[in-house]
Amino acid sequence: MRSSSIFVLSRYAFRPFHTPLSQRTIIRQSSTQALLHEELTGRPPNIIYDYLSPTPSHLLNISLADFLPQSCYPPNFQDANLSLPLARPEGMSTEDRHVLPQGHHLVYFSPQIPSSALLPDGTDPLQSPGGPFVRRMWAGGSLHFNPTRGYQLPLDNLRASCIERISDVVVKGTKGNEKVFVSIERRVGLVERYNPLSSLLERAVDDQQLLNRFHPTSDALGPASMVETRSLVFMREKSVVAAKDDAAKHGKVVKPPYRNDTDFDVRMTPTPSLLFRFSALTFNAHAIHLQPQYCREVEGHRDLLVHGPLSLVLMLSVLRAQLEPGEMVSQFDYRNLAPLYVNEEMRICVRKERNGTGRYEVWIEGKEGGYAVKGSAIIGQQGGQ
Repeated sequence: MRSSSIFVLSRYAFRPFHTPLSQRTIIRQSSTQALLHEELTGRPPNIIYDYLSPTPSHLLNISLADFLPQSCYPPNFQDANLSLPLARPEGMSTEDRHVLPQGHHLVYFSPQIPSSALLPDGTDPLQSPGGPFVRRMWAGGSLHFNPTRGYQLPLDNLRASCIERISDVVVKGTKGNEKVFVSIERRVGLVERYNPLSSLLERAVDDQQLLNRFHPTSDALGPASMVETRSLVFMREKSVVAAKDDAAKHGKVVKPPYRNDTDFDVRMTPTPSLLFRFSALTFNAHAIHLQPQYCREVEGHRDLLVHGPLSLVLMLSVLRAQLEPGEMVSQFDYRNLAPLYVNEEMRICVRKERNGTGRYEVWIEGKEGGYAVKGSAIIGQQGGQ
């Protein structure tokens, strides 16, 4: 009897869990939602450690330097001087250190996965439901930022962690055309202590203490620097014929109601080199960003797709240009509504709501002027220590 594999995460390795294909088909037909929810949310949390070197953030700024105006960058980056800035310039106090720009966490905390464990499309298996849901897209998400200065992430080579948990799984669609939406919560914060000479057992104890410290609570943030929720959607495989047919189609264009009433907008055309650089910075080998033939013949897209997280970085960057000193994004929610393609102009727009709430609408339009990404931001003030 033929079988297929689901990767089950353990602390140090991936092991394939085999279930007879005919049995899995029967189970999916009767209770796909319950099966996938139990299996995916039952996976252990994934802890990703990183050092907050200013280099990845600086390289992201350089990658965007040809596409965004100077007002969209953090204050310590000047496109006229691309040299790496000092993590802590002479005379700068500990409290005044440069902090990680909002959205730049996306080029840190990369999945710790060897090439041999990647799935055929180049993605990691950490949140994958397994076959037959083998195609992955970024559906949207939300960000909550801690305004307290002492909880923010300084670019000072300190050790930090990101704890990933699968928080929910929802199956939508008719039989044979299901889509599996997987919600991942990511809590990011500084590591209070670390001994590089500690034993495996001592590290396991430290990991557990970290999990306890950043355990989800009724408080959206707790001691975390930020909490990100991302939604990935997994879909069934397409035939080559169906993929090529879809690649030739043009989707429905829904134009934003305020597209002629923006406060600020930036037009840019993403290039293959920008997509490659962002893939490298995020340790992302997904073929939809790198291989045009794969896009057309497997995924049903006419060209390379712009990354969902790159769209998020662009929206937060353009929004940054509209904020006053001392202001920061406290919450950002967004949905990806239509693909954005390489070598096609996009327009990133910001509009402050006219009702006095201080909320901003942020969106990206594709080349035909329709919604591609739709977001909203709540602005707050940076707090004290």
